[in-house]
Amino acid sequence: MMAMGNSTLKAKIFNLGIDPEELMEKGYQFLSGSEWPVPASIARCWAAFARSWNDLPQDPYLKDGATFRQRRIGRFIFRDVNGHIDPTSCTQFFQSKAINSYAGGVERTFSPLHDVTYHNKLLHYIIANSLEHFCSAFGVRNDCWDITLHQFRIVANGEVVGLPTPEGIHRDGHKFISMHLIGRENMTGGVSSIYNDAGDKQVELTLQQPLDSLFVADEWMKHGVTPIRVVDPGRPAYRDLLVIDYNFYEG
Repeated sequence: MMAMGNSTLKAKIFNLGIDPEELMEKGYQFLSGSEWPVPASIARCWAAFARSWNDLPQDPYLKDGATFRQRRIGRFIFRDVNGHIDPTSCTQFFQSKAINSYAGGVERTFSPLHDVTYHNKLLHYIIANSLEHFCSAFGVRNDCWDITLHQFRIVANGEVVGLPTPEGIHRDGHKFISMHLIGRENMTGGVSSIYNDAGDKQVELTLQQPLDSLFVADEWMKHGVTPIRVVDPGRPAYRDLLVIDYNFYEG
């Protein structure tokens, strides 16, 4: 993982206004987009950030010629001791077959985030404050964290049903994950469910507004999302999501 020069930024930490003990007790927590305490100086970065989902390449690892998913990937090192967020040039991603029955077992390489997305202050704000919330909830600290970011667009049309989680109910194989809705257009479905380790459903909800978010202790919990279907076949239908994986850095 080679650092990208002159890219270190420091993100401010804000109290998200939700009880971290709830996250620890349940293993998951919802935060509505309207409740994020985003300062005005950072909120103005939203338009450029959301617009970057309009330029995601086709996921080349879908089976049977499927075209329902577009994506990019980004990697960061977050330094807990000083709050620095360092983008890296690595765009490889691996999950075991046991974790991802659909696409696991192979080293996948995806197109990287655009440079302006890597440096977007709102993105760094989301990363730093989501991780801080996890750390507060579970009482964990680490000098460095390995952060992987996924930009997903799931599309649907009159002939294609979009599958946000083609692997079904699963865990992603990380310490923590957070999921943040960017937008949804001309679609139904996309209902998220969280399950305990035994497979019992704990909650069912729909991310509907920009920045509606789910925090999940991935080591404890599983999750799944229902397919998306087009409403008006004459218009584009999609669901845009930001997924962030948090792991201890071992480099």
